[in-house]
Amino acid sequence: MNPLPGPKTTRGKLPRHPLFRLLLVNGLAGAALGVLFVVGILVIDVAGIRNLLAGTGEWVIGLALLTMGSVTTFASVAMGGAIMLIPKPRDSGADDSTGGHGALVPVRVRPRPARSEPPRRWTD
Repeated sequence: MNPLPGPKTTRGKLPRHPLFRLLLVNGLAGAALGVLFVVGILVIDVAGIRNLLAGTGEWVIGLALLTMGSVTTFASVAMGGAIMLIPKPRDSGADDSTGGHGALVPVRVRPRPARSEPPRRWTD
């Protein structure tokens, strides 16, 4: 408990683990973009969607489905993009052959002796 009242901050309200904090912040930002996308679609009336929703008796269901689909999509893209942009630690010690940091080394391979019998075929 803090006896001295201080300025209001968001400190302590976000998760302590950096990955969860990253996912939460980017998920909320993506959700906000999804809602903004739906508002933009309705304002511009893309493909007559506003008139279609207004012309039905169940416009709330259509608007909820459009909003939840957009929020889910935008939040997923934002969180996935944030995860993909996490830098790889340099001193991990892992030998990553896809990173392009290694060099190709030729390896001598001895041929196997030829078999005298034909290869065995599977029969059922």
